Amino acid sequence: MVIDRIEGDYAVVENGDTMIDIPLSELPENVREGDMLVISHGKYIVNNKAADELKDELSARLDNLFKRKNYD
Repeated sequence: MVIDRIEGDYAVVENGDTMIDIPLSELPENVREGDMLVISHGKYIVNNKAADELKDELSARLDNLFKRKNYD
């Protein structure tokens, strides 16, 4: 699950193909857009490692997309 945006007292979270609203009171303090969430023991926690891996993967894809191929 990825936090898409914060709207008022809710985080709008992408969960697969579905968007869900989760009250900020149910999330860890200082969550922000782009944080990845997992549920552990009935509580939401931020998974920073997964978020960093996703950001690196997306960055690499963008680099490959816009990189000019050298055919020399």
